[in-house]
Amino acid sequence: EPMTAPTRQMPGRHVDPRRSFWVLGYVAPAIAPLLLALHWLGAPSAILAIAPLVLLFGVAPVLDQLVGRDLRNVPPDAIAQLEADPFYKRLLYGTVAAYAMGVVAACALAASPSFSIADQVLFAIGIGFTHSLIVLVAHELGHSAASRDQHVAQLALMLMAYGHFGVEHNRGHHVKIATPDDPASSRFNESIYAFALREIPGTVAGAIGAERRRLRRRGAGWWSPGNVLLQNWSGSALFAGLLAWAFGWPVLVFYALHCATVWFSITMANYTAHYGLLRREVDGRPEPCRADHSWSSSFLVSNLLFLNLQRHADHHMHARRPFQTLAHRGDTPDLPAGIPGLFCLMLVPPLWFRVMNPRLLAHVGHDMTRINTGPLRESPGTRPVPQT
Repeated sequence: EPMTAPTRQMPGRHVDPRRSFWVLGYVAPAIAPLLLALHWLGAPSAILAIAPLVLLFGVAPVLDQLVGRDLRNVPPDAIAQLEADPFYKRLLYGTVAAYAMGVVAACALAASPSFSIADQVLFAIGIGFTHSLIVLVAHELGHSAASRDQHVAQLALMLMAYGHFGVEHNRGHHVKIATPDDPASSRFNESIYAFALREIPGTVAGAIGAERRRLRRRGAGWWSPGNVLLQNWSGSALFAGLLAWAFGWPVLVFYALHCATVWFSITMANYTAHYGLLRREVDGRPEPCRADHSWSSSFLVSNLLFLNLQRHADHHMHARRPFQTLAHRGDTPDLPAGIPGLFCLMLVPPLWFRVMNPRLLAHVGHDMTRINTGPLRESPGTRPVPQT
């Protein structure tokens, strides 16, 4: 049953009902160091290699369903208090440091002579999915107006060679969401694989274009020291060089597959956020973004792990609002599971379409003018839209 009971609190002081549980964010970066310790104790390499995949695609979806949904919101008069609480910012900063140690531990484990090539591939994919959660930390800090938060967000993205995300997400996705022009908004009957082939290069190209325009407005060229993308990419190259120095050049193959999996994992998260939803054009411009242009989910465990990313509609309505105060909204379409369960679902496209398409059609009242089918020209990777 959904958790809806009010939280007990002292007069004049509001307490985050999930405050003591946010430290679960440290579970993901702790997995690689824990597996490295088990390796030193003699645990079989094959078990260690497959463990992250089992945790994400096996344990996490089950826990989500067992614990259930949490519909509780922070009272409006408590939002300012929780936003000012330094606990949450310290939590995010500490998580970035933990992920840095996690990547180093993962590379140390993968470089072990007992790890076969198959072990390395499985482990790179599994730990890559796990480490993708650092992008959500960077996402949170990247929406902050504080320069220090912006710098820490850049450092977080450098660890995963994903530096373009902050540029494209803030300057592109939040402007274009739920339109055919947004590479990060998935379309009706578009599989995750077709979406990835469009989203990944589209977001990189979007970031390059946005940064080029920003530099041009400032009278600077592409090779300016102020180029945020070059700063991020240089930081990633430096980090990769340090890993190679510590564990040998072959570890860069593992690290590249690890980072590629991080990219694909974020693509999967994007796929769930606006699937098939459309902001219609009014006077030649997309209508204002509303809560019903984003899918949301209220499953407690995955919201704790993913920093309330699944309260996505409220995030797009209040982009500066920190994760601890994002609200569950009743005016948004609801996803059938948390992100780990949705990941399992989307990897089998016919199953995804069977579950999600009826939900989408019901949400828009079978009005095809409210569904994102892509541009008017035929879009590669999409299936014909049924007439309703």
